[in-house]
Amino acid sequence: MLAKPTDHLPQARELRGGSLFEPKWDGYRGLVGVDAEGRPQIRSRRGTDLTRAFPDIAGPAADQLPPGTLLDGELVVWTGAELDFGQLQQRLISPARAATLARTRPASYMIFDVLQLRGEVLTGEPLRARRRRLEGLLPGLVPPLQITPATRDRDLAERWLSDYAAAGVGIEGLVIKGLAESYHPGRRRWLKLRNRTSLEAIVGAITGTLTAPDRLILALPAADGSLVVAGGTGPLTKAQQRDVSAFLQLPVTEHPWPPEIPSGHLAGWGSKDRLPVTRVEPSLVVEIEADAAYEGHFRHITRLLRTRPDLTPAEVAPL
Repeated sequence: MLAKPTDHLPQARELRGGSLFEPKWDGYRGLVGVDAEGRPQIRSRRGTDLTRAFPDIAGPAADQLPPGTLLDGELVVWTGAELDFGQLQQRLISPARAATLARTRPASYMIFDVLQLRGEVLTGEPLRARRRRLEGLLPGLVPPLQITPATRDRDLAERWLSDYAAAGVGIEGLVIKGLAESYHPGRRRWLKLRNRTSLEAIVGAITGTLTAPDRLILALPAADGSLVVAGGTGPLTKAQQRDVSAFLQLPVTEHPWPPEIPSGHLAGWGSKDRLPVTRVEPSLVVEIEADAAYEGHFRHITRLLRTRPDLTPAEVAPL
């Protein structure tokens, strides 16, 4: 079951059966289960076998879960100060290093649903019933297996939203679920509300033309003063195109970037390895809205709020 974006915090009774509010972890979605013979398996939501990549989760799952159990949750790595999505990527890129990574950067599994318990399929049950069955596994669950916090109190959820944003620990916002909803694999029946914040960035390149820029490729200063590709905006409106184009010019000195940008730094822009762009003089500062997922570049598309010709690139702070 998946979540679709929302731009507001739903009222407590807005969803079927009432709303359940949970933290949105900056991790990797995973189904963790133990078969009838007690053998553990970890799969991505697309069915990829991740068991070898997470031995530090597979072992405890075999020890703590009854045979015939399947859980849904988020695989995360906690550094002591924040969640580290990059460490999860290392596991997926190189499963052969998983044993070493499990010792040096152990993972946790934040459980938010139970789909099968002791061989009984629960997907047809409402969330309120599945949550009770999940909590019934306590106190047998101990770290690294943990049940994600949840509340029906909208006021508390609103405080969570602001507190997580202020703490900057990598919790991206909230997931909101209807308590009467059964579980529908692959369907977007939940809601997700991301923490978003405004900040300044430098325009380093564009797609489109100088007179009609389509999207902005954003730069942020590194510690050594160089400009790193930090991400990109969604498509600009006609009014934004007119506003931005008034300040764009071709580079007057050697540009610090190549003429093509790695698409991995521009989340949601398609699957091309490298994206041709028009480089511009990195002199225009813009204010953008971005969510909390930043790891050398924004993992999600940002939104242009306004141009800031009153600021210089030297006034833009690194992240």
